[in-house]
Amino acid sequence: MSSKTSAKLAETPIAIQRGRVYGFFAAAMEYPEGELAGLIRSGEIARQARQLVCGVYPELETEIDWKALTDAGKDDELSIEYTRLFDVGGSDGPPCCLNSGSANSDARMQYLEGLVRFYNYFGLTAGETEANELPDHLTTQFEFMYYLCHQEAECQEAGTEAGDADDFQRAQRDFLQRYPGQWVPHLRFNLDESFAPPFYLALGELMHRFIQLEQKHIEAIASQLKEPDPHAPVVEEETPQKKSKVIPITQVSM
Repeated sequence: MSSKTSAKLAETPIAIQRGRVYGFFAAAMEYPEGELAGLIRSGEIARQARQLVCGVYPELETEIDWKALTDAGKDDELSIEYTRLFDVGGSDGPPCCLNSGSANSDARMQYLEGLVRFYNYFGLTAGETEANELPDHLTTQFEFMYYLCHQEAECQEAGTEAGDADDFQRAQRDFLQRYPGQWVPHLRFNLDESFAPPFYLALGELMHRFIQLEQKHIEAIASQLKEPDPHAPVVEEETPQKKSKVIPITQVSM
């Protein structure tokens, strides 16, 4: 990382930096065709991952196989592996399902409703998207974390009441604990068990280690916050039956 880049990152609020990592993960987990496959082969994905993640948690610099994040395999090998790992499966679904509610199919509707309540509480709605992703899809969860981090930073920059930023910090803690913090370790294990290609093994390891550090970071912050004032009950306007995605959230541009 150049000195200019380091200086620029140092000037960026930590919540914004953290949000960019979540946005990066959401984009990196898309189907690896076209531009994304080219960015992997060129080393740009590895460069961005290293810059963004180590800008927040420098201790990960020596813990990740960054070179593996440049390995897209031959021809369309990575896209074939993506389909095998994340899209195609038997009655139990794909071996590395990206929908976290699939772990407990009997209670999945209740699980989805919990996610939708989270999204609705912060004024986000679920709507049809090109990707047709459900509320429990990992990229949707990462995008929601992106949103929470950026809202926290906006409140702090605007100098609004402390309670406003506090709400977003508490939400990050609770959401991480209930959803990505539970599912990402499971996904990482499944990637190992399914003999995933080097790129996805390294990405799974990176996501896992980042989430672990994130939970410690946000728990330390939230533990210092005062008790929140009671809020009015949230009126839900949507049900999770529709294949949907949290909007509007902007991903990191690649």
